[in-house]
Amino acid sequence: MRLFASLFHILGLPILIRLLLILAAVEAIFLAESFTTLMEEALRNDAMAADVGVLLVLRMPRIADLALAIGVLIAVYFVVSDARSRGELVILASAGVRWSRIVQLVLILGLLGGAVSFATAGFLSPMARYASRIKMAELRRDHIVSRIEHAGPLESLQTIRDVTFIATPPPDSLTRHGQLFIFQPDVDGRWRAMQARNWVVTDPDDTGQRKIELEDLSAYEGAYPAPARPMRSISTFAVRSADFAFGMSDVTSPPKRERSRAERILDISTEETPRLARVMARALMVPTAALLALAAVVAGGGGLARFVALPLAAVLLMSGDVMARAVVVGISADIGLALTALLSFVVYLAPPLAYLAYRGETLMIPQGRGA
Repeated sequence: MRLFASLFHILGLPILIRLLLILAAVEAIFLAESFTTLMEEALRNDAMAADVGVLLVLRMPRIADLALAIGVLIAVYFVVSDARSRGELVILASAGVRWSRIVQLVLILGLLGGAVSFATAGFLSPMARYASRIKMAELRRDHIVSRIEHAGPLESLQTIRDVTFIATPPPDSLTRHGQLFIFQPDVDGRWRAMQARNWVVTDPDDTGQRKIELEDLSAYEGAYPAPARPMRSISTFAVRSADFAFGMSDVTSPPKRERSRAERILDISTEETPRLARVMARALMVPTAALLALAAVVAGGGGLARFVALPLAAVLLMSGDVMARAVVVGISADIGLALTALLSFVVYLAPPLAYLAYRGETLMIPQGRGA
C-alpha cells in the first residue's frame, strides 16, 4: 500500500493535475468561441450577464466530455515520459514497484475517467442541453414581456392576437410609461384605434393569464372605405377604463417540455441497449487513451520515434474508436446488454493491454537505454 501511495504521488497526482489544466484550457477556448454567439443572443433578448454565464456553464459538460479522452492521452504520456526521463521509474523499480503496477494505476485512473464520461454523456449533458433550451426560451419570453411592460428609448411594438400595441418611451425619468396606442383591425368589420395615457401590465394569475389594464383612453372607430373612396366619418369617444387579457401562448410559442432524443437522460435498460453501447464506447475511450499513452511511451523509446508516438497514438485512438463503435453498436441490439458491455471492454482495452504485456518491461528503462 505504501508503494502504491508513492506511485500515486509520483505519477497519479501529476496526471490528475495536468489533466485538469488541459480540460480547463479546452473549456476556456471553446467557451470563448461560444461567448460571442451567446452574447449576441443575450443582447437581442435584453438578458443579463448572469444569464450568459448560466448558458456558458450549461455548455461545459459537453465540452469536457469531448476533450476528456484526448486530455487523458496527453496528460498520461507527458507525465510518464517525464518521470521516465528523470529516472524516477528506475527508482520505483529498485523499490520493488513492477511495471505492471504503473499499468494498473493508469488503468484505474482511466476507468475512473470513463465513469465520469459515462455520467456526463448519459446524465449531465442531456440535462444541460434541456436546461439550456428552456433557459433560452424563457429569455425570449421575458424579453417579450419586458417589451410589453417597459418601452425603451424607441417605440416598442408588439402584436397579440392581431391587436397591435405601440408603447412610446416615458417623457422623463420620473414616469414609468409613455402612452400606449392600440389598433384593432377587425371589430365587427370596423377598425378601432385607442390611445391610453395610463396603463399597466399585471402579473400572471393562477392560470398564467396577464392583463393590460388601460385607463383614460381616447378611442377612434370607423368603417373601412370602399376602394378608391374617401374615408367617411370617424367616431370618437372617451373610455374610462378597459383591459385586454392575454397569455404567453398568444405572444410566443411556449417551450416544449418534452425532451428531444439528445436531451433524454440515459435509461439503463435493455430497450436502450444501442444508446447504452454508444455512451459506453465513448466512456471506454478514456481508459483506452490512458493505455495508449503508456504504449506510446514504450514505443517511442529515445529516438525519432518518440516525436511521432503521441500523434500516432491519437490517430489510433480516434480511428480505433470509429471502428470499435461501429462493431459494438451494430450488434448491440442482437446480443443484449451484458454481452455488449463485455464486448466493449474487450474491443477497446484488449489491444493496448496486449501490447503492454508484450513490451511493458521496457517502460521502467530511461529513454535512450531501452530496446
